[in-house]
Amino acid sequence: MRLGVGTLLALVGLLAVQLPAAPRPPHSPRPGTGVLALDWGDLDRTPEAADGDYLVIQPWEYDRIPAYRAANPGIRILMYKDVSATVDKPHGTGLYPTGLSYSSADQHPEWFLTDAFGNRLEWADYPGLLPMDVGDTGYQDAWADDVLTELQTHDWDGVMLDDTLTSLSHPTVGGLTSTQIPDDESMREATASFLSRVGPRLKDAGYLAIPNLTVDPAAWDSVVPDWSPYVSGWETEYFVKWGTDGEPRFEGDLWRSRLDMAAWCADHHVPLLAVTYGSAEDTETQKYHRATWLLAWDGTTGASVFVPEQPDAGLWQARANTDIGRPAGPRTRLANGVYLRPYSGGIVVVNPTSATRAVDLGGTYQRVRNQPITSVRLAPATAVMLRRVR
Repeated sequence: MRLGVGTLLALVGLLAVQLPAAPRPPHSPRPGTGVLALDWGDLDRTPEAADGDYLVIQPWEYDRIPAYRAANPGIRILMYKDVSATVDKPHGTGLYPTGLSYSSADQHPEWFLTDAFGNRLEWADYPGLLPMDVGDTGYQDAWADDVLTELQTHDWDGVMLDDTLTSLSHPTVGGLTSTQIPDDESMREATASFLSRVGPRLKDAGYLAIPNLTVDPAAWDSVVPDWSPYVSGWETEYFVKWGTDGEPRFEGDLWRSRLDMAAWCADHHVPLLAVTYGSAEDTETQKYHRATWLLAWDGTTGASVFVPEQPDAGLWQARANTDIGRPAGPRTRLANGVYLRPYSGGIVVVNPTSATRAVDLGGTYQRVRNQPITSVRLAPATAVMLRRVR
C-alpha cells in the first residue's frame, strides 16, 4: 500500500475490559469537497488542507490539531494507524504508526505471524513491518485499548485503519507463509473478525473508524455492504488508476466497479474517502478522478483527493478539487456509454469507454476561461466538469 509505513462476518465475542471513558462529543462537520493529507510532510506543502473535510495525519502530528480546528471547526481529523502489522522502530517522538508498539506486541509472541518453523514474517515491500494475527481476539483488544488511549489524549475525531486486508497482498521476506493466516480466505476472515470487534469499540467511544480497504474492485460488493455496519466509512486507494504514475486510467467494467462502490456508499450515506495517485502535471487523471467521484457523491459525506508523486507538490490540485456546487439530479448513462450528472453550478461528464465520444450537453456551459459550449468531444477515459453559463 502507498500510505505511511504501512473485513466482518465473524461473531463478536465477549470484549475485554474496556476503557471507562465516556463517548466524546462529536464536532459539527460541514459538507465540502474534501482533501486528505496522508503522510507527514504533506501538510507543510498543502496550506489549503484546513479547507477540506477530512485530514489523515500521523499520531505524532497531534500538535497541529488546534490550528486546524480553529480554521475549520467541522474538519474531521483522523489518526493514521496500521491494522495488520507492527514496526520494529518508533518515530522519534516514541509514537508508532501502528496500533501496537513492537515492545507491547513482543510480550505476546503468539500474535506475530510465523511460518511452520516459528520464523516471524516481515513484509518485503515495507521492511521493518512485521505482520500480526489480526484474527486473534487478544491482539484485537490490545490494539483497541492502545489506540483508544491515544485518541483520548488529544482532540482526534477518529482513526484511519490502514492495511485492512482481504487478501495476502503484501509479499514477505523469503516468501514465507504463516501458519495462522496461510491464504486469502483466512486473511479475509481474520480481518472480518478484527473489524467486527474493534470497529464498534471505537464507535461506541465516540470516534470515527474508517478503514483503508484493500479489496479486489470486482469483489467490493461482497465486503462493503456486510462490513459497513461495523465502521464509520471507508477509504479506497487507486480509485481510477493503479500505481503512482504511468498506469492507464480505468475503463469499462473496472471503472464501473469503482463507481458502483462509490454510489453504494453515497446511497447509504457511508462516507467514502477516494484516493488516486499520479503526477502533478497529469491534469486529465485529476479531472477523471474528481468527476468519477462527483458522479456518485451524495453532496454531504466523504471526500476525494489526488496525491501527486512529486514530493514538493501540494495535495490541493485545482482540477482534483473542482467545486461546481451540490448534486442537482441523478447521474445518467447515455447510449454511447458516457455518464452525465447535473450540479447546482454546472455539469459532470465522464467517458469511461475506450473510444472518443461526442456528447450533447443539453444546455450551455463553459470551461474555465473558455467560450460557452453546448457539446463536447471526450477522448477515452477522460472527463470534464463544466460550469453553468449564468
